[in-house]
Amino acid sequence: MIAEIIIILIITAITLGAVVYRKNALATFLINNLSATPPSQDVALDTLLEVAGRYYAEKNYLSAEKAYLKVLKVDHKNSLAYSRLGFIYSHLGNVDDAIECFTIVADTYPNAASYHNLAMMYFKNRDFQRSAEALEKSLSMEEHFSRLINLARIYRAMNKYDKQIVTLKRAHEIEPQNVEAMQLLAEAYLHEKDEKSAKVLFRKIIKVDPENLRARAALQPSGQLKKSH
Repeated sequence: MIAEIIIILIITAITLGAVVYRKNALATFLINNLSATPPSQDVALDTLLEVAGRYYAEKNYLSAEKAYLKVLKVDHKNSLAYSRLGFIYSHLGNVDDAIECFTIVADTYPNAASYHNLAMMYFKNRDFQRSAEALEKSLSMEEHFSRLINLARIYRAMNKYDKQIVTLKRAHEIEPQNVEAMQLLAEAYLHEKDEKSAKVLFRKIIKVDPENLRARAALQPSGQLKKSH
């Protein structure tokens, strides 16, 4: 009887020891994990951006859209994601969504490129007034030849030929040998009945591009300049 009691006591002691050991081990595990550094959000964001960028480069726009939307769940102010989504929606024909994305970028991180992208979307939507305003903001931040040409085309669509001429003159000053700028300016002069200024430009075009059909036709022997249709 005494022997049985002793055995029971020994088993109980062993069991209690095992429980205490497990509790101590569990406590140590919890403490170690609480002190460990959690996974970096930046790492997760970089991974998402890498995946999204790969889809975008492959022109897999639907998958890229989903990936960039996931980026925005992690970083709701990520300008790259909004900008890429703007281009994606433009490619997919969702101009209104593209405008919304480019507007967010322009409002949050205003710069010449963001306003230019917004201007082109407004132009695509045939909202010429807002397109001109956005492109004017872009040029006020950074003067760029191609943007001047785009603004001149917008002014022409708005029948603002005086502004078109001023803009094209500036473009011509930046790139005096550029045939596109000279020809657009010559046509603008013709519209305003300034044939003398138009002739000067058409002659310059011939020096740069002797085979230019429009310039050759405009300088035909009859001297009768005609507007291009």
